[in-house]
Amino acid sequence: MGEPRYVVIAGDLMKKIAAGKWPVGELLPTEPELAAEYGVSRETLRRALKRLELGGLISRHPGTGTRVERLEPVAAFTAQLGSVEELTQYGEAAVRSVLSVESVTVDAALAEVTGLAEGSRQVCVTSVRRDPDRSDEVVSWARVYLGPEDAKAVAGDLEEGRQLIADLVEARTGRAVERVVQQVRAVSVSAEAAAHLGLEPGSPGLEFVRRYYDASGALFEVTVSTHAGDRFVYETVLQRR
Repeated sequence: MGEPRYVVIAGDLMKKIAAGKWPVGELLPTEPELAAEYGVSRETLRRALKRLELGGLISRHPGTGTRVERLEPVAAFTAQLGSVEELTQYGEAAVRSVLSVESVTVDAALAEVTGLAEGSRQVCVTSVRRDPDRSDEVVSWARVYLGPEDAKAVAGDLEEGRQLIADLVEARTGRAVERVVQQVRAVSVSAEAAAHLGLEPGSPGLEFVRRYYDASGALFEVTVSTHAGDRFVYETVLQRR
């Protein structure tokens, strides 16, 4: 599998900046112009620009544009999230199958795990993700908590999908992910999760809790996913930029 499109675009833009196509202090073409040049969506283009921004090559100013700040990236180690798909490690390759959708009231225990307000009403989407090449192998078991309005907006898009639910919410409501906070811990796999993962209840597993925040800082989605401890490796790459 090749590199994601936004990574390729970022690399090309870095080469052009290093070659002096846009001198320090000059503005890059607008996002619509660059997106059209590369034949991608503005969201993909923004992900590419974010990589340049993290490297200190550019600065982005609403209403003014994207300005070149330096010709070579800053030398630093960064652990960065280029996309939510990278965060999950299996991204859009694994196929989602929805097991149930139900309305729940957040109790004290669930509030502690998710960070959702105790007593709030949420819609819980329980699902599994399957290996696209081996449909009998479940990659993960998860519960996704959404507000009722967001859940209603994406209800028709959930079944047998590959796209992340956070991306579905953005497509249907315009609410985009600005920040994701992830926690990982070792757990004993619950009986319900074990039944789908093909494990004995109590087997060692990894639990990921991901909290999705929009541009206003509002928490609008929480995903709690479980993976078999002996079949899943989570890798973080620190790259000198």
